Amino acid sequence: MVEKEIKRENNKLDMKRKNMNILCIMFIGLLLSGCAINKKQIDALANCDYTVESLQDIRLAGRDMDSYTGKEGVNLASLPGIAVAMLRQDLPLEARINMKVSNPTTTTTKINSFKYLIEIQGKPLFEGTVNENLHLATGESTVVPLTFKANIFGTAKENGVESVLNELFTRKGEGFLVLKIKPSIKIGNSNIYYPGYITVDRNLAKSIGKLVM
Repeated sequence: MVEKEIKRENNKLDMKRKNMNILCIMFIGLLLSGCAINKKQIDALANCDYTVESLQDIRLAGRDMDSYTGKEGVNLASLPGIAVAMLRQDLPLEARINMKVSNPTTTTTKINSFKYLIEIQGKPLFEGTVNENLHLATGESTVVPLTFKANIFGTAKENGVESVLNELFTRKGEGFLVLKIKPSIKIGNSNIYYPGYITVDRNLAKSIGKLVM
């Protein structure tokens, strides 16, 4: 009688262990499945097309960029505002970048917020964040405005004001002004950002030059 009771209890324990093992396997399966879905969503961020649609409201030292140019190009002698800004060690460059985001993939892409970085000659110039809630179906696109205002006095002092202005107005090469972004997806209450920055435009100065020359 005692042996039967012990055997019955052992069977119950074995059943509990089996049930726990099954629950653990199911939990791990769900966890791995969720991780796979999240990784797929994050990878999809890099598969979107990001381009600079246009630049607007470009100002240097508080003045519209096109007010600094003439038929003969940039003339430092005609830029008293720049000279005053250099004396103050405050030479602000500001603009609104209209970035076009397109989804060429076969699935809907969801993007929450963007971190964006503007570099000047390979060095960070401005970092910002814009909150957007994008749902782009296949073939859809939208424009996201990115604004920035940064002091380029250090670059002007290091390279010469005239050189920097010519880079801004007539730049034909790459790498002087660069736009990079880091998009994210929302999981729960947290933004999960794409690992590393995605380069959108390696020659923002060329876009500026088109507007003022």
